[in-house]
Amino acid sequence: MGQAAAIFDVDDTILKGASGLFLARLMLFDRGETVSLKEIGNYVRAYMDFLSAKNIDYEKLIESGLQRFEGMTRAQVEDVSKELFDKYLSRNIYRGAYKAIKWHKEQGHRVLLITASIKFLVEPLGEYLKVDEIFALRPIFEDFEMTAKARKPYSYEEGKLELAKIYCEDNGIALKDCYFYSDSISDLPLMDAVGHPVPTNPDRKLLALALWRNWRIRWFNTVLPQGFEPEF
Repeated sequence: MGQAAAIFDVDDTILKGASGLFLARLMLFDRGETVSLKEIGNYVRAYMDFLSAKNIDYEKLIESGLQRFEGMTRAQVEDVSKELFDKYLSRNIYRGAYKAIKWHKEQGHRVLLITASIKFLVEPLGEYLKVDEIFALRPIFEDFEMTAKARKPYSYEEGKLELAKIYCEDNGIALKDCYFYSDSISDLPLMDAVGHPVPTNPDRKLLALALWRNWRIRWFNTVLPQGFEPEF
């Protein structure tokens, strides 16, 4: 039996909610950060383009998301990510996602996270779930400070497929032997490429497609209890 991998999206798939929204709550309400009206306007416009899937300037969306951390050191962003995990992410992990990850580990499958979120924000989650690899938005640091730019390929749409292909080729894994859990129609390129697509809490468009193609659909509802320790 050859190698296989289980690939998981993060927002609304492993997490009950979006890491970006949890981050906004942390920065605005817990840390008391201030946000200018211009910054809010830029982010809202970029996000509305993202939701409508029309004329998306993904680099502008990335820049809007990274500007909040521009100039921070690695130690500072790691401190933010730890606080984010402790206060929000750890309390919003779907029980069903944990059970699925545990099952795949028991089958000897590699477990990967692939998300459009910023990598340092989801690294504590990956450590908690003991995943084998994380593919996420990789900010560029210059002179030990973070910039509002990120390395390509971006972990979004076709970029997710490209990153998964590279990983599988490097590790002797065939995409036909892989599973992919995601909630979003934007992840269709990778979902089409794997042998075991698993729409999870799918959005309206993905749900319709999954029903038409007779794909197995997973619905996760409850989250792990606070203080839960994984058993891997």
